Amino acid sequence: MSRAVLYKRSEELKRRFSLYGMLTALFHLVTLLVGAVVYASSNLPVYLSTTAATTSRYGISIFFQSMLTLLSFIMLAVSALLVFLSRATTVRGEFSSSSKLLFSSTVTTGVALIFAVTSLLPPASEIINGMYYVYIAMIIICIALLFYAITLLKGVVNYYAPRRK
Repeated sequence: MSRAVLYKRSEELKRRFSLYGMLTALFHLVTLLVGAVVYASSNLPVYLSTTAATTSRYGISIFFQSMLTLLSFIMLAVSALLVFLSRATTVRGEFSSSSKLLFSSTVTTGVALIFAVTSLLPPASEIINGMYYVYIAMIIICIALLFYAITLLKGVVNYYAPRRK
């Protein structure tokens, strides 16, 4: 193939990766919003005070579960930011930085999933509503989207790899 064809395909893949990265980051933010609404509609925010947690029948563990759920929101926001940054570095052609950012985003989303799953354990499992499972499922979808973004990025990088004659 000629260089012009390779260049055209690589630019097309870059645009596709950029669009897909934007949609992935937006899905992260929608997941964050859904999680925040579900969290606010449950009684978990009541137990953000250690005095309220210790005076309740649940004990201090409910305080830590509520804090970990809040930390999962922060981790999702950081993950969305990392995906946006990977889009920007890909456009500039810094593929090693872009792949590192995507891997970091995947790990960050995985940690957010672990933090969110802690609320499915007792005593918080008695307080949360059924919509919390939708939030957990959306985080799992975010991880799947990130794996596909890594696959797209590998396709972009393959066009820029040196070719042997």
